[in-house]
Amino acid sequence: MKRIEIIGALFGDAALPLLGFLFWDWGFYFIVLFFVFDNVIRSIFLNKRVKNLPSMNVNRRFALKGISITFLELCLLHLLVFLTLAPIEFFQEIWAFLSYEELGIAQGVLLIPLLVFNELFRIRNEMKAKVPQNVRFEILKSSQYFQFGRLILWCIFILGASFLDIKESVLVVVLIATLCVQPFYVFRNIS
Repeated sequence: MKRIEIIGALFGDAALPLLGFLFWDWGFYFIVLFFVFDNVIRSIFLNKRVKNLPSMNVNRRFALKGISITFLELCLLHLLVFLTLAPIEFFQEIWAFLSYEELGIAQGVLLIPLLVFNELFRIRNEMKAKVPQNVRFEILKSSQYFQFGRLILWCIFILGASFLDIKESVLVVVLIATLCVQPFYVFRNIS
C-alpha cells in the first residue's frame, strides 16, 4: 500500500503541476488553484473519513481542525500570490483556470468531478483493502501535521515577500517540492 500511495501522490500531486509549469505555461497561481481545489475536496470528505474510524474515538474537532487548516492555507496562498504576482485579477484567473481546455473539454467540467470521484475511490479502496483504522488515522494525522508545516512555510514566504522580490519560478519549485516530500512524510511509519 505504501509504495502505491507514494507513487500515486507523486504523480497526481507533483508531476502534473511540474509538467504544466515546464510544458504548458502554467503559472504559480494556476498550480495553486489546482492544489487548492484538491485540498478543498479532501477537506470536504474529511468528516466522512473520520466517521469511518469508529474504533478510534476521533471527535469532530479533528475534522474541523483539518478544514480550518485548509481554509487558512487557501487564504495564505492567496495573500502570497497577491504580494508576489500583483497586479492580479483573482476572479479572471479562476475563470481562466476553470475554462482552460485540454482535448476540447473545459478543465472545470472535468477536474471537479474527477477530484470528487478520486476521493470517494480512495475512501472505498481503504475500506475494501481493510486498512486498519489506526493506520488510516495516522495517515490523516500526519497529513494535518504536514499541512501545518506548509502554513508556516507560506507565512515565511509572505514575510519574505514583504521585503524581497520573490520570483514566480521559486514559488513553483517550493510548492512542487512540498508536494514531493509530503507522501514520504505522511507514509513514513506505514508498512
